[in-house]
Parts: sequence; C-alpha cells; structure tokens
Amino acid sequence: MTLKKKFSYKDILYKGKRLAAACLILALGAGVAVSSSLEKKDEIPVHDGEVLVDSLAVTEEETAVSAETEGDFEAMRAQLELERNKLIATLDSTINNSSNDSEKKAASEEKKRIMGYMETELAIESLIDSKGLPDSFVLITESSISVTVDQQELDTNTVAKICDIVMRETGKPADKIVIQSKY
Repeated sequence: MTLKKKFSYKDILYKGKRLAAACLILALGAGVAVSSSLEKKDEIPVHDGEVLVDSLAVTEEETAVSAETEGDFEAMRAQLELERNKLIATLDSTINNSSNDSEKKAASEEKKRIMGYMETELAIESLIDSKGLPDSFVLITESSISVTVDQQELDTNTVAKICDIVMRETGKPADKIVIQSKY
C-alpha cells in the first residue's frame, strides 16, 4: 500500500519563493558581470611582451629634437610648430605662384601630409594625457614616430600603453614607434 502525499499550498509557496530567490541571484550575478565588463572596455590591457624599438629608424630631424630634450616640451612644441609653419608658408607660396600643375599638386599633398601629422601628434599627446600617463612630446615623420616622455624611468606597462595609443591613432606597427625618456 502506498501513501499519497497530501496536496499543500505551502509546498507551492515555498518552491515559488526558492525559484524567485534563485532568479534574483542569477539576475544580480549577470548584472555584476555585465557592469564589470563595461568598466574594462576603457582600460588599456597590460602588455606582457617585449616592446620593440628600432633606433636605426630615427631620422636627423628626430635626433635634433631629441638633443633638445633638456628644455621643456612646450619649447620643443613651439620650435617644431615654427619650423613647420615656415615650411607650410613656402608650400602655400608654391601653390599660389607656380604655373606647373604637378608642382602645385605635390606642394598641396605635402602640406596636407604635414597638417595631418600635426593633428595626429596633438591627438596622441591629448590621449596620453587623458589616460593619466606622463607628459609627452610626439613627433611623426615619414619613417617613424618618436614619443619623448617626461619620466625618469619608463616601465614596460607605461611604454605598452603609450605604444597602444600611438598604434591605434596612426595605424603604424610597433617597430616604427620609438618611445624614450626625456632624461
């Protein structure tokens, strides 16, 4: 003879509470997981490999700027802007006064390239500053990108973060990026 269990509303109520509690815990866990993954999107990942620096790709212009690193970055930026403005004025003169269309086109393309470098340098310096990294001076040339950082010793994490910013903004590979200390 088998005993039948008597139907009870309390059993349904307790099972419903357990089910509601389990759903609440599951929803809370999913919310925590989603919010923590959203917070990590803005972080730059920790670099675990070596940073490649091609010191042979440094041009004469970069060497001249590197020699001036005893001065502050504002003076270096002002000097570079002055030199580039002179070059842009010469290019503008060529564009306005030349009768040769190919010469006008070449001067116009060169001016556009220099203006692009100036905008990208400013954007990179702003991004580096906004990430809380040390003050920096960025110089873009045809062959490489030089970043001089106002920090005595550079750790690999800082270098990796700067390198990541430069690579994202310029599309250049890591072997074209030179990151150096001001000191």
